[in-house]
Amino acid sequence: MAEMGGSTPAYGVSKAALNVLIIKLSHELKGTGVLVNSVCPGWVRTDMGGQAAPRSPEKGAETIVWLALLPENGPSGKFWRDKREISF
Repeated sequence: MAEMGGSTPAYGVSKAALNVLIIKLSHELKGTGVLVNSVCPGWVRTDMGGQAAPRSPEKGAETIVWLALLPENGPSGKFWRDKREISF
């Protein structure tokens, strides 16, 4: 949220709501073995990101796949970019 600019308010507000939902769900599911995390893949060359984006789809998916393979006791309710926790 510290990097959020003034443009596209609906997009920014919906992302903020999703991040709060991640925290709430992680508490709700604590102890079940289900982990709930959020990922910022970066600016990726996709239909949305366009051809000028610096990241390949493979690089954008790297942290997503890493999180999907975490053990049951892995982190939950966190926000990630490039396999590193980020704050919002």
